[in-house]
Amino acid sequence: MNNKNKIAIWNMLGAFGLKGIALIISLFTMPVYMRFFENQEVLGVWFTVLSVMTWILSFDLGVGNGLRNKLSESLTKGNAEATKEYVSSAYFSFGKFVIVLALVGFVVIPLVSWNAVFNIDSQLVESRVLREVVFWAFLGIIIQFFLKLISSIIYALQKSVWNNAIALITSLLQLGVALVAPRGTIEHNLRMFSVGYIFCSNIPLIVASILVFAGPLKGAHPQKRYFDKKRAKSVMSLGGIFFICQIFYMIIANTNEFFITHYTNASYVVEYQVYYRIFSLGSMLVTIALTPIWSLVSRAIAEKDMVWLDKAYGKMKMVTWLAVIGELCLVPFTDFIVKIWLGERTIQIDYMYAFAFALFGSVMIYQSTLSTIACGTGRMRLQAWCYGIGVVAKFILIPICVILTGKWIVVVWVNFLILIPYCIFQQLELNRYLKKSYDII
Repeated sequence: MNNKNKIAIWNMLGAFGLKGIALIISLFTMPVYMRFFENQEVLGVWFTVLSVMTWILSFDLGVGNGLRNKLSESLTKGNAEATKEYVSSAYFSFGKFVIVLALVGFVVIPLVSWNAVFNIDSQLVESRVLREVVFWAFLGIIIQFFLKLISSIIYALQKSVWNNAIALITSLLQLGVALVAPRGTIEHNLRMFSVGYIFCSNIPLIVASILVFAGPLKGAHPQKRYFDKKRAKSVMSLGGIFFICQIFYMIIANTNEFFITHYTNASYVVEYQVYYRIFSLGSMLVTIALTPIWSLVSRAIAEKDMVWLDKAYGKMKMVTWLAVIGELCLVPFTDFIVKIWLGERTIQIDYMYAFAFALFGSVMIYQSTLSTIACGTGRMRLQAWCYGIGVVAKFILIPICVILTGKWIVVVWVNFLILIPYCIFQQLELNRYLKKSYDII
């Protein structure tokens, strides 16, 4: 068996095992959260705060993905010196940016009316308390922002299963907070979650960093003497196009809670989360399978192994279509799943809403497959254009559609519609690229 195939299979098997456990945990998490907060509007606010703060993770200037591809090359070639320089250059250059971003955030947060941003009555959550919650969530995210570079290194090492372990431990810690933290007033509960988030999201990353630099990359930990401007520039220049795509995709995929809260009501975010967690299952499973592929695609390009890349692409598309069929098959069982899952706290299921989420989940699955190949090959210009146009369309269409219909589900329909063009054009572009590369061989 091809060595790249062995690496992919072992990472997939490990990831599926960990994600299986994570799925069971996620089934417990939602009802526990609903019991902890009781007021769905407040829980919706927490989901929205976390969603907005998570946007920051996309503002890494593409350094993470640039480092991932560059490290994949240096590790494939066995260039230890280059590996050390890429790691140190990325950490030190990115660290300066994080410090500036943190200072800007600490200045801006007290100046913003967060009750207006999240469309929450100050009688339900005082502006002072909501500002404090946003501050703690921001602090947790900004620390995670810097520490998350280790995830890109882990991907380059082709040990993506480690990142799944980090995600699992983070979920366990967050569930633990909801289970053991003393419940009090609405404001107390929000504070507990925001402070707990700092520790839950960052402790696993700290431990992972120690293990990586004490193990596979021993001696390659960030050191000032290995900082190299040329290496930093190469990571940043490659990361530039990644950054543009990250920002656009973040706005498309991670702003739904904000739009729902801002244009309708925060309580609908909980309803959105219930549907989303069911129909994101297929996307999650495909993402697990694809996670180790990105770095292997970069490795195949470095080794000029286009035969393997072409075969891998064909198999990925086959798995993708099976996942899409699975998404659509979930629709008739949505009410049954929700009643088993949430029991008495269930929501009223609308099957047209379920169908909308099935289509949204399907297009997310397909774009993930195409994006994995495009990112691994570094051919991202088309992706940047499609996502950019999609962002503009989203900001225009959602306010109009909400005004015309008065329903939050239009947010999901708009997401589905703006991702379809990318899937069509990216598939055509990749087919041409692979055929041309094959002909050259």
